[in-house]
Amino acid sequence: MAGPDGGAVARPASPPGPLAPGVCALCPLAGRGRLGAGRRVADSPQAPGAACPPAAGATRLDQRAGAPAGYGREKKAGAQAVGRSRGGNTTKLHLTTDGAGNVLGWQLTPGPAGDCPEAAGLLAPWPAPAQQVVADAAYDSDALRAQIAAAGAVAVIKPNPRRKHMPHFDPLAYAQRHHIEQTINKLKHFRRVATRYDKLDSSYNAFVALRVSTSYLN
Repeated sequence: MAGPDGGAVARPASPPGPLAPGVCALCPLAGRGRLGAGRRVADSPQAPGAACPPAAGATRLDQRAGAPAGYGREKKAGAQAVGRSRGGNTTKLHLTTDGAGNVLGWQLTPGPAGDCPEAAGLLAPWPAPAQQVVADAAYDSDALRAQIAAAGAVAVIKPNPRRKHMPHFDPLAYAQRHHIEQTINKLKHFRRVATRYDKLDSSYNAFVALRVSTSYLN
């Protein structure tokens, strides 16, 4: 129809008519983005305006919101053996080897962590007592020397220069420490060990175990 000034005016909308048989109205969304209890089902005759029935064979679990992506994965918690040092975020790998350079055990710690506190745990699970335990000055402590002596071995540890009383030191026996240095160098040939790319310490530890296993095969 035309208005008083000659412009076009739309007529009032008429109320919607009944839906055709077999056509279902869309169901409103419930709170928090979840679908309501009903669903749109084609070719199912019902009364106009009625709620859509659930799909055939659907359960209450089918009508709930799905789990978010990544649900069930291992979560990152704690420091994950990463600490900030002079070179940035780093991880330190502590090793024990036998006289031939075969790895007997290892432990991951954050980069700034001290070396000596980890030695006690690494020496405890050895299958057989050693005759000598060779370590550098970072492992020089009276407690560690006492633990080695109690196990029936001789501590060949380079004394810390700040010690007041210098213990006996055998430089010829200390030269055997090159075996563990060579072992560390071989491990670093494996890129995933030399540079850590893993967020979780369990993932990085698995790559260390893989490299140690392959070193025994070679």
